[in-house]
Amino acid sequence: MAQKPPEQTSLRTHVLQLIGSFLYNEKFPKNAALPEGILNLIDLTSSYREEGQNLYPEIFLTDKIESVLETLPFCRRVEIARRKISVLEFTKALKLCAPLSKDGWVVYMDVTDDYLSYGLVSSEVSELSPSFRKHSVGELSQNGDQYAIAHLQYAGNKSVLLRGSETNSLICLSLSDRGTAVGEELKILCTAITRDIDEQHRELVTAYVEKLIGNAIIVGHGNLINVVQQDEESIQALVKTHKDGVFLKKPIDILELVLQSEDQKTREASTVNRLYASLIQSMLNHDGAAIFSTSCRLLGYHVFANSDKAAADGEEVVGGARTRAYEILKDSGVFVCCFYKSQDGNEKIWSVDNVQK
Repeated sequence: MAQKPPEQTSLRTHVLQLIGSFLYNEKFPKNAALPEGILNLIDLTSSYREEGQNLYPEIFLTDKIESVLETLPFCRRVEIARRKISVLEFTKALKLCAPLSKDGWVVYMDVTDDYLSYGLVSSEVSELSPSFRKHSVGELSQNGDQYAIAHLQYAGNKSVLLRGSETNSLICLSLSDRGTAVGEELKILCTAITRDIDEQHRELVTAYVEKLIGNAIIVGHGNLINVVQQDEESIQALVKTHKDGVFLKKPIDILELVLQSEDQKTREASTVNRLYASLIQSMLNHDGAAIFSTSCRLLGYHVFANSDKAAADGEEVVGGARTRAYEILKDSGVFVCCFYKSQDGNEKIWSVDNVQK
């Protein structure tokens, strides 16, 4: 008896179907080049390199860029080109704009029936400004029913997050598993970091910390970030349990930095904020774990898990070095929140308030 021909399946086909559903739900105009063009953008963004450097461009697509910008009074736009729309033109647009998409600048692509206009746009007027993503497809978006929108962002090796006003999709161009919804881990982490600051400033500082850490972990090759209760007993227990690391003599008080920028609104305060933000992001991407307190202070970095204690306690953890460190830190009884991101973008979160694995 002759065997049946093998069943054929393609990751490309599945992703194209997902893109088609996304475009329909977001009410993008029908254009034969659009699904394939977005597919190419996703493929490139998932692991973008230019002249040996990794790049992490954010991409915003719409069918009415002027209407979008009307909701953002401080928005700045630099148009690069306007071309007859084609699948290849999406790739050309990204190649021209990707190296420029940093420090708050986002690649925009405006799609009409016949043309593709593209360039860069930014809505940030200071370090405390919400990101363009939050304004366009996040909590601060307005009039989303009047135009079609899509936002693409790198979310880990071979993974891209596709967001719209109605639909969010994590597209993994690999067969590795992803755990919880993208973004939830970061929100839980930042809520823990700002838990004990006064309610008057908590929302502003939490948004700032979320942007700060979010930018850091996008460019990092894996992260461990832990939060300890802000009291003398908890911090002493931390230092005693995890001696192998760098604990700052004077912790970096992020609340103080934010309030200085908010109150003074001077070039000097802005410069100080930017310098510390760069330093903090470098510490977050250093080997080992970065340690925050619940009052939004960075206490240390390059902190390593006490594997000897774990072995003495009879713990057996399966996985890579960062996975094992995460489990050991989580079970050490010192922290109120532990965050893990692997090199391929997989994230885990554990906290005393939201127990997840």
